[in-house]
Amino acid sequence: DAKMMRTLFLSEQPNLSRKYGRYCINHTRSSIIIDQNIKFFSLYQFNKGIKLRVDGMLIKPIQRLTRYHMFLSSISKTCKELGFVEASKDFAAACDSILSAASHTNTMMWIGKMENCPLDLSGQGQLLKHGQVLTRSLAGSAKKGRKWSTSSQKPSSCHLFLFQQTVVLCRTSENCEEQNNPHLYYAGHISVNQVRVRDTIAEDLNTFEVHKLERVKLGTSGMREPITREVNSGVIMRLECQSEDEKDDWVRAINNEVKQLRYMARNLSSLTYLLTE
Repeated sequence: DAKMMRTLFLSEQPNLSRKYGRYCINHTRSSIIIDQNIKFFSLYQFNKGIKLRVDGMLIKPIQRLTRYHMFLSSISKTCKELGFVEASKDFAAACDSILSAASHTNTMMWIGKMENCPLDLSGQGQLLKHGQVLTRSLAGSAKKGRKWSTSSQKPSSCHLFLFQQTVVLCRTSENCEEQNNPHLYYAGHISVNQVRVRDTIAEDLNTFEVHKLERVKLGTSGMREPITREVNSGVIMRLECQSEDEKDDWVRAINNEVKQLRYMARNLSSLTYLLTE
C-alpha cells in the first residue's frame, strides 16, 4: 500500500532523525576509541572467531538508512515505469523523508567529531538549527560578565548549534577531506534555560547577543514556594550573521526554545507543589 508507506515514513521521520542522530554522535566517539585501541579489538576478534570487525558491526545501523533509500527509490521508479503515477509519488515522498533523516544523521556524525567538547552532545536534545556566524575573540574584559573583546578586533568564523537544551559555539578550520564539513573546536556553551537574547545592537542589524541569566533566591512565599528573580550576568556571545533575515531566524529559533523550556519548568513546578500538599 503506497499511501500507507508514505504515511508511515513521514510520521516516523522525526523519530528516525532523533534516534539515528543520537546514535551517530556516539558512533563517531566510539570510532575514535576503536582507532586508539585497534590492537586490543583485533586480538579480541581473532580469539572469539568473530568474522566482522567491531567497527563494521557498529556501522550497520547507519547503513540501514541507505538501504531504505535504495529500496524506496527503486519501487518509486518501477511504479512510474508501470504507469502507477500516484503510487510512484507516494513512494518518492517516503524516500524524501528518509533522505532528510539521512542528511540529519550525517550532520550529527560531523558534530560528533567536535574536539575538546566537555558536553555529552547526545544528551542535549534534538538539534534544531545550526549555521555559520562571525564572533569576536573569546578574551577581554570581565566587566559585567562580558567574555567578548571590543569590536576593534577582527571577527573570526565560527559555527553555532542550537540543541533543545544547549547553545554550543565552535571555532572552525578547513577540512581538506570534507570541504563542506570543517573541523570543529569547542569554544563555549550556555544552557537554553539561562539564555536571554538581545536582537538589537546599536545600528548593526545583522548582530545579536546572547546574555546569561542567573536566578537569585529572594526568599519564600506564604505557600512555601521559593521567590526568585532573574539577573542578567552579562554577554556570553556576540554573533554576527550574513543578513538581517538570518539573524531574525536565529533569534526566533532560540526564543521559541527558551519559551518552551520555561513553560515546561512552570508546569513541573506546579505539579511538584501539588504533589507535596
